[in-house]
Amino acid sequence: MTKEEVLQQLRSAKSAHIQWRARAQALVAGIEVDEDKVPMIHTDCKFGQWYYGDGQDMATLSSFKAVETPHEVLHAIYMKIFKVLHGGDDRSAWQKLFGKQSNFEDIQLEKANKYLKELVDVSNTLLTAIELLENDIKAVN
Repeated sequence: MTKEEVLQQLRSAKSAHIQWRARAQALVAGIEVDEDKVPMIHTDCKFGQWYYGDGQDMATLSSFKAVETPHEVLHAIYMKIFKVLHGGDDRSAWQKLFGKQSNFEDIQLEKANKYLKELVDVSNTLLTAIELLENDIKAVN
């Protein structure tokens, strides 16, 4: 595989990550998102499939390993968002205690937005790590 092909794969994976993040943001904004479009497990998304697949050709680069942790953390945060927005038992317990659906939804949305801010921050860290990896690939002779 040529350097240009590797860079193209990396850019495609980066683009897939940006789309994934936008779907997570849409979910918190109340826009219906197909669950398959925002996978919870880091190996299931398009970026993860690339990273643990063809991306392994770059595993010798130190910048490659720096991408893994923020990517895993992103999916862990997304799982928290999903549970907050779609958790079942918490909703019924809250309603029994206070009898108000809207208060519960406000609190859940506030939690989801807090997690979303964390997700965006970690996403920015990941994007920076990807840029460093891209620079390292370009520098390889």
